[in-house]
Amino acid sequence: MLPGDEFEELLRDLRSPDAHTRTIALDLLVRKPTGDPRVLTAVEALLSDDTPDVLSVPYLFGEVRWAAAHALAAERSASGVHLAVELRDVPRPLSLTELSDAADAAAIATSPTDNGLDALLQSFAALRERGLLPMTTLRLPAWTTG
Repeated sequence: MLPGDEFEELLRDLRSPDAHTRTIALDLLVRKPTGDPRVLTAVEALLSDDTPDVLSVPYLFGEVRWAAAHALAAERSASGVHLAVELRDVPRPLSLTELSDAADAAAIATSPTDNGLDALLQSFAALRERGLLPMTTLRLPAWTTG
């Protein structure tokens, strides 16, 4: 069980209005799950978060819920809850090249004031809105510890 201040800080990050703060917190949970059952509810709430974000470096673009599913699987395992995690109809994360190529093929233009990662995330969102992202069902097994 996390101490109160650590739990509150984690909860703040998972509920942050900034998508990347949420994604970083979820990635931390994948790498080092807490095993704290209170964390499960906060992570489960993010399974519907379809905000585009950078999921990893090298750049992989996807939705926050993709990261949430992985964090939930790790947290469930660490908490002794052996339930699989499944997300249906979720965009498959795209590499920088895949995203750029798809945006070019769809003639998606970004605002001249946007640059870098913001423009790429907007391209991801535009591709999703047009139904041009590869969709999948993400199934993560009920991991066991030990």
